[in-house]
Amino acid sequence: MSHVELNIVNDNIVDYKLHIFNNIAYYRVMGMRDSYYLKVSDYANITLKQNLIILYKETIKGFITINSYIKSIECSDILFIAAPTVENRFKMCDLEKA
Repeated sequence: MSHVELNIVNDNIVDYKLHIFNNIAYYRVMGMRDSYYLKVSDYANITLKQNLIILYKETIKGFITINSYIKSIECSDILFIAAPTVENRFKMCDLEKA
């Protein structure tokens, strides 16, 4: 396996449910207390290395942005998400299936 392949998220899973808000497609993150969404366009930025990414939290007034760290593990569609502070640990999450 080359170095480039190590940084690619498993794209074999294509059955994620899409949510459209204001003509922008999102995936819903499962396994979290509140409703968080990830832009479909940002999904390509998820690698095996920890990256800063913006999640969108659904509130009564609309979406608010939440900076988060996200990474994946090899051969899995599970994501690890953590708030961008030292105290918060990564939590295993999945995207909503269709």
